Amino acid sequence: MPQAKYARDPNHLLRGELTRRWDQLTESEIEECCTDSSKLIDLLQTRYGYVKSRAEKEIDLFFSEFHDRLRMAA
Repeated sequence: MPQAKYARDPNHLLRGELTRRWDQLTESEIEECCTDSSKLIDLLQTRYGYVKSRAEKEIDLFFSEFHDRLRMAA
């Protein structure tokens, strides 16, 4: 059952969405920082060359959209 997999690993969907959004990030990078927005911001600055304010906006937008999709799916 797919739902059982998600119940055991609640960050599975989050990691998948992060991978789709920022395909230059490796799975290990995403695994390491998927629930820590400050680490994600640093990673976007490093990998994509974003200034801090843009990285913060990108992360805020991502999590807002992600939570909206979860609410709609529930």
